[in-house]
Amino acid sequence: MTTATLPELTTSPPKPTALAECEPAWDVARLFPNQGVWSKYDYLDLPGNRLVEYDNGRIEVLPMPSIRHQVVLGNIFVSLRVHVQSHELGTVLCAPMPLLVAQLKFREPDIVFTRSAAPEESDGDKYLGNAELVSEGASNRKRDLIDKRADYAKAGITEYWLVDPEPQEVTVLELQGGEYVELGPFGLSDVVRSTVVPGFEIPVAKVFAK
Repeated sequence: MTTATLPELTTSPPKPTALAECEPAWDVARLFPNQGVWSKYDYLDLPGNRLVEYDNGRIEVLPMPSIRHQVVLGNIFVSLRVHVQSHELGTVLCAPMPLLVAQLKFREPDIVFTRSAAPEESDGDKYLGNAELVSEGASNRKRDLIDKRADYAKAGITEYWLVDPEPQEVTVLELQGGEYVELGPFGLSDVVRSTVVPGFEIPVAKVFAK
């Protein structure tokens, strides 16, 4: 009497045996438009919950945030949302949630405050069309300090909080005359106050608390 031998369990797929097997999954890629020809609706119908931004027919898949990034921005999000809800001031959302910043451009702020979360009627509730405050963790310095700063200013967003984990500082940018004026940076011994959310403030030490 022989005993059957079970196949060895593995958590990895077999290694490719030919160069052709190393190619990307082109059949999946062909389900989506080529760069430069994405429509707003192609972008808004993109499945999944990855952070993806859209600019005039092109998309950019953003890197996944680190745990530290999530903890720090989460500290602001929880405090801001509790304050806004308790005073019925509007709506606070976190990424992923596309924000329209120009006619053919969407950004993905880490945190958004809006007095009215009403979306465009033709697009259901897939994106926000306005905001009064956005907050970003400075994970990509050019994108967050230069590119997004310019986009949010052009979109007329009154306040932009830039959270920098390296020196553990928060800089508040206030829109004045179409351009941002920096208030701060604020360090661990300071308290950050909003100019557009009445009564909201948070100690910087609480922002970076583990």
